[in-house]
Amino acid sequence: MNTTQGPDTSAQSVPWEEAVGRARRVAAGKAVEVDRAARFPEEAVDALREDGLLGAVVPVRLGGRGMSLRDLTRAAELLARGCGSTAMVWAMHQIQLACLVRHHPGAPLLRRAVEEQWLIASVTSEAGVGGDLRRSAAGVGQGATGELTLHKQGTTVSYGEHAQGYLVTALRGTDSDQGDQVAVLVSRDQVKLVRTGEWNTLGMRGTCSPPFDLDMTFGSDQLLPVPFGDIAARTMVPFSHLLWSGVWIGLAAEALQRALNVSVRRGRAGRTAAHPSIPIAHTRLAGARGQLAAAIAAAEPVIEGGSEPTIALGAELNALKVGVSETVCEVVRLSMEACGMAGFSEDGPHSVARILRDVQSAPLMIGNRRLLATNAQLLLTLRGDQ
Repeated sequence: MNTTQGPDTSAQSVPWEEAVGRARRVAAGKAVEVDRAARFPEEAVDALREDGLLGAVVPVRLGGRGMSLRDLTRAAELLARGCGSTAMVWAMHQIQLACLVRHHPGAPLLRRAVEEQWLIASVTSEAGVGGDLRRSAAGVGQGATGELTLHKQGTTVSYGEHAQGYLVTALRGTDSDQGDQVAVLVSRDQVKLVRTGEWNTLGMRGTCSPPFDLDMTFGSDQLLPVPFGDIAARTMVPFSHLLWSGVWIGLAAEALQRALNVSVRRGRAGRTAAHPSIPIAHTRLAGARGQLAAAIAAAEPVIEGGSEPTIALGAELNALKVGVSETVCEVVRLSMEACGMAGFSEDGPHSVARILRDVQSAPLMIGNRRLLATNAQLLLTLRGDQ
C-alpha cells in the first residue's frame, strides 16, 4: 500500500459517485473475508485513496474533493452497501479530517497528511473516563528539550495499526481542570503504540480498533488552537452523528435489498413472493432516511454556513443518532425474517448475518442511554420551545 503518494488530480476529476461506486465494488468483493478474519479492509481503503476519496471532506483549495455534507452522508451510505467496516473506517477518518481542516487548516502536518493521503485515526476514548467524549484523564506534559509529551491509554483506537496520523484528545496540561481539553494531530513516527488488548467483536470486525497505550512527542504547533469543546460542538459531534447514520442506513438498505431479491426469486419459482416484513422494513427505513435528511438540513447552517451551534441542534443530532441506530436494527431484523434461512446463513448472496452483526454496534457508539439522558436535560433547557 502506498501511503506517501500525493493527491492524483486526474483521479479527483472523476465524479465522486463513480469513484465511490468503484470503491464499493472492491469493498463488497472482500467484505466476507474482512469480516471472518477481522482484518483491515486494505484493498477498499487503497481504492478510496487512489480516487482521492480519503480527502473527500478537504476543501478543494487544500487539495481535497470538497464534498458537501449531503454528498458525504450519501457516500457513507453507498460504501456501506458494499462493506460496513470499510464505510465506518472511511466515515471516522472524514470526521477526524473535518476537525482538522475546519479548526487548524494552516497546520503544516495537515498539509502533509492531505498530500500523502494519510488515514487518520481517532483517539478520544480513554481508560477511566467512562466513555465521555468531553472528559480526559491524560494531560499534555513538557519534555526535557522543549517538546510536548502525552501518554494516553486509549480503550478503542480506530484502525490504530493502519493509520498514518492520530487525532488525540487530552487535558491541556497535567494539572488542568477537567473541562480544559485540547486536540492534537500526531504522525505515526511521533507515536509509540503498544497494543494492550484484542479486537474480536460481534460486528464491524474490519475496523480493527483494539486498545493501545500511546506515548507521543510532538511540537506545540500541532495542538489545534481551538478548545476541544468547541471542536466537538461545531464539528466532531455533528459529523459523527450524520456520517454514522449514513453508514447504518446503507447497511439497512442492503439488507432490505437482499430480502427483496429473495422475494423475487420465490416469485419466479411460483411461490408467494411478498413477505409482510418487507413493507414494514421499507417504512422504517424511509423514516430513518427522512430523519437524516432533516438533520442534515438543520446542521448545514453550522457546518457549511458558519452559524453558531444551538441547543436545539444538539438535541436533534442526538435524537438522530438514537433513532437511526435503533431503527436500522429493526430493519435488518425484519429483512432477515423475509429472507428466512437464506438470510440467517453466513454464506450466499442473500445472507444478512454480517449486516445484522454490524448494525448491533450502532446503539453502542456513544451509548443511546447516555444521549437520551443528555437530551432530557437539553429539552428541559429548551422548555418546550421546539
